[in-house]
Formats: sequence, C-alpha cells, structure tokens
Amino acid sequence: MAVRRLVEAAGVKLARQGKVLAGTCPFHDGTGAPLVIDPAANTWACSACNASGGPVEWVAKAEGVSRRHALVLLAEGLPVHGTAGKVKHNTIPKLAAPVTLDADDQGLLRQVVDFYHQTLKSSPEALAYLESRGIRSGEAVESFRLGYANRTLGLRLPAKNRKLGAELRGRLTKLGIYRATGREHLNGCLVIPVFGPSGEVIELYGRKTTPNLRPGTPLHLFLASEPRGVWNLEAFTPSKTIIIANSLIDALTLWVNGYKNVTAIYGPRRLTDELFAGLREHQTKTVLLAMRRDAEGDRCAEGLAETLALRGVSSYRAHSGVRLP
Repeated sequence: MAVRRLVEAAGVKLARQGKVLAGTCPFHDGTGAPLVIDPAANTWACSACNASGGPVEWVAKAEGVSRRHALVLLAEGLPVHGTAGKVKHNTIPKLAAPVTLDADDQGLLRQVVDFYHQTLKSSPEALAYLESRGIRSGEAVESFRLGYANRTLGLRLPAKNRKLGAELRGRLTKLGIYRATGREHLNGCLVIPVFGPSGEVIELYGRKTTPNLRPGTPLHLFLASEPRGVWNLEAFTPSKTIIIANSLIDALTLWVNGYKNVTAIYGPRRLTDELFAGLREHQTKTVLLAMRRDAEGDRCAEGLAETLALRGVSSYRAHSGVRLP
C-alpha cells in the first residue's frame, strides 16, 4: 500500500516539492505542522509528531492501534481513513470479531478453531514451519483444520474494559484459550485440534514455532492439564493395525507420507483412556510404536509396550523409511 494513498484517504492535500510531496499533518488540530511524503521510499515524516515510517506506521498512528493491528488492517485491505486532530488509542476493534457471545462453549471453540485455521492459511511463517517439518500438504491442513495462533484473535475482540470484551475474554479464559493473565495460551503455536466422534472439539494442541525461545519455555501446550481425545479417529477404520507416533507433529508427518492409520500419544507414555477405548472397540490386533530413535524414545516405547500388553494388545517398534523430525 502506498503511503500517499493512505495520507490522501485521511483528507490531506499534497503538493509536489521537488522529489517529495508536502502537506499539513492531520494529527495536530490545525497547527499547520508540515508533513513530508517520499513516494520513492514510500515513507512519511512529521517533525512536530516526532514520528515517521511507512504504511504500517501511518495506519498505526492514524487509527490509534498497535503496529500488529495496523499490519492486519493493511493485509485485509480494510478502509483506513484516520482521524483529524490528536489520535487516542482506539479501544473499538476495526476487525470483525470471529467469536460470538451467544454461542455455547462448543460453538465458541469451533469459532476459535476456524479463526486459527484461516490465520494459518494466510501466515507465511506458519506455512514455512509446516514445510520445515515435512508437512507440505494442503490436504492435511484442511482435513485436520490445522491452525496458527499469533495474537491476532485479541485484535478482533472488544477491549477488556468494555462489557462485551470482558464477557468474551472471560468465557475464552474458562475454555483455556486465554490465560488468567490475559495472554493467549497458544500464542506462537501451530494449533492441531482434536475432534470427537461427532466432530466436537475435544482438545487443542499447540507446538511453538519460534526458534530461540527463552529457556524453560514449553514447546508443547494443551488446553487441559490432562489432554483428552484421540487425534485422527479415522486411523481405526482402514486397518487392524494402528501406528502410534511420539507426537502429533510426527503423526502428521507419517499421515502426509501415506500412513493414514496413525494417531499419537500426548507425551511420554501418555495414552489417553479414549485411545484405549478405541483400540478395544475396533478390536485392534497390532500396534506399531513409531517412537524416535534415541534413549528417550526407547524408554517411551518400552513403557508403552508394557502398558499395552497389560491391556492384551500386541505392539512392535516401527522401522519405517520415513525420517521423523
């Protein structure tokens, strides 16, 4: 987006002065402060504001929003006009809220899943992460409603000092989408939903995508302290043999490479009750344990094999040609 177009949309008349355009800055209540636009560099500057920048900085200043919010406004091509005079921080979101207060808890979770899904599909960084993990599959993205949380959900909610904003954030906090601190729980994560037999949202798993995180930052997050459900219920249908991967990311990698009868545990030896129930209901004959080839993976495979044996299920360590990341 050209800075010149944004400035003119705010009602500023520009005149050429050599290689630049000049006008009156709209943020000073008629003081006549000079505004200079450099079309070649696509930048603006106002000495009275002590501010300058490109299109993002202009939108942030004109609309009274954060730089992140301004990026989303520009990306979605929404009308941006700005306000004459001193601009205050805007507490009314200019983006449509993806969640509604009249939805029940399950409806609210589905709306969040849909929003994260659309966010992933428009996020180059999230798609690049998927590719780096060997998950270069639009089919996988759509089949499993993969998503991405990058704090843009909060940009679309009414501010917490407004009644609707407080109520929405309160319900999202109760569901685990937000923390009690007000931070989005899965921020910076690839989000993998876990659905139930009727398509209900049972769980959300988040895998941090940002490298060089602060020491102690968990890479794997769930909504619940004890994760629930079975990822990829369809794994039980085509075969009496089920592959259990070390993580949901590993399971997705196997699925993309043609191993459709794959599911995953949610951490070392963490077989959910629902997974055991599925094995029993579908009379699964054999479980292949696709654990990583390291000391931790060996311990995990041995523990799972013992647990499965106690339930009467035979298991074997998988040796596939697929390199698990």
